[in-house]
Parts: sequence; structure tokens; C-alpha cells
Amino acid sequence: MSACRTFSLPVLHKPSCEPFSVDERLHPSVHTMSGAEAFAVIGLISSIITVVDTTRQVYDAATNVAGLHEAFRLASQKLPLVLDILIDCQKIAKQAQDQFKNETDVIRRRELEQSAEAVRPIVMQCQKSAEELQTLFEKVFTGDGANWFERYRKAVTAVLGKKSKVEHLMSDILNSLQLLQAKQIFKEAVAQHSTDLGEAIQEMSDIQSSLPEEDARYNQSGSGPMNINGSTDTQNNYTQSGRNNTQNFGGQTQYLAK
Repeated sequence: MSACRTFSLPVLHKPSCEPFSVDERLHPSVHTMSGAEAFAVIGLISSIITVVDTTRQVYDAATNVAGLHEAFRLASQKLPLVLDILIDCQKIAKQAQDQFKNETDVIRRRELEQSAEAVRPIVMQCQKSAEELQTLFEKVFTGDGANWFERYRKAVTAVLGKKSKVEHLMSDILNSLQLLQAKQIFKEAVAQHSTDLGEAIQEMSDIQSSLPEEDARYNQSGSGPMNINGSTDTQNNYTQSGRNNTQNFGGQTQYLAK
């Protein structure tokens, strides 16, 4: 976890083309949302922190991970960075909320509201990806029956959808955090981690697919039977004549004979 840090809240300015009216200065409720609504982002961030920490604990408690795809290990290594950034953003949001409660200047109150509201869509997307990653880890590492690869395949194809591979979900989380740096309220908090964040995004982008689209489970070109090995063991398929071909999918070696 990161050491205790302090942050200065940004000073935002309303565009000159949208001047505040006298009514806005005298009546804070005019054209403004409630503070609770604007700072609902604090609860969202807290929820993501809990989800990410739970995901980390699931991975740390896993005992049978033989043959596990590298994408899982790499994603788990990025969880502490994600937590550090989220905790820093949470502190900033709470500081902004406290200032909002004590602020008497209507313009400044509105600035604080708008800055908090502006990040909510990004945080909500981050929350969605984090929850799906938690579901994926729980199904892979705590499920019964089939081996980890089979549990993973079923979770992605039957539960979460093919766009929810572990590397995709972690990349989505990291990219969401990077987007927060463009928002004034969290710019300073995320900027402190910008180098590590950029490297993490690149690493997740470079990792080989944990469920290759060319996997023989889903695609076959040419004619003849297709033999599928759902375990991590070696599968040998023979014919009376022809040439054997070897392919490896998801850590599984498969020998196909023509």
C-alpha cells in the first residue's frame, strides 16, 4: 500500500461564456445537484477497493494453480497498484466533499460538484470491470470439478462473455484509471503513479491471449474430425496414415493426425 500522502484540491474555473447569475450566488440550490448525488463517486470507489482487495485475497489463497496462464499471474501483480491509485483517489474525493460541505461560495461549491460528477462514468466502468474480474477469479480458483482451464473457459464463454478474458478485464481497469488522470480532481493523485500505470497497461497489452481465438474448441478449418482435450494432459489422436501435427492451446498440447 502507498504511504500516507496529502493532495491539494484543484481550483476549477467556470467558462466565461457561462456566467453565474445573482440567483446562483444567493441560492446555492439553483442549477446544482445535491452534494450526496455529486459525491456518490466516493461510495463507488470504496466498492471497487473492496472488490479488488477480495480478488487479491482469492488469488493469494489459491493452492492448485499448476499450468495457470501467465495472464492470471500478471493481472494479480497489478492489483496492488490498482489499490494504491484507488485509495489516493478516494482521499481526494473525500477532501473535496469536506470542502463542499464547508464552502459558502456558490461558484466554488458548483465547481466541486461538477468535478466529482465528471469522473463518475469512468469510475462506474472501472467498477464493472473489477466486479467481472472478481467473478472470474472466484470461478477459476474456488470452483469444484474441472481443471482451472475448463472452469475459466466456461466462465468466459457462458457467464461473462468472450470479451471478459482476464487480460481484457485488467486492461480495462488500468485504462479507466489512466483516464482519471485527465480529470482535474484526480489528476495529481493518478499522476504520481503514471509511470507504473503506463508500464502495467503495456504489459497487459503484450501478454498472449489466455483463450486464443484459434483454439480448436471453437474453430476448425478443413475437413475431418476434430478432437478436443479439455484437460491439461497431452492428447494423442492417430489415424492409419498421414502426418501428425502438434498444436498447443492454453497450455495444452494436442496432436492431430491427418
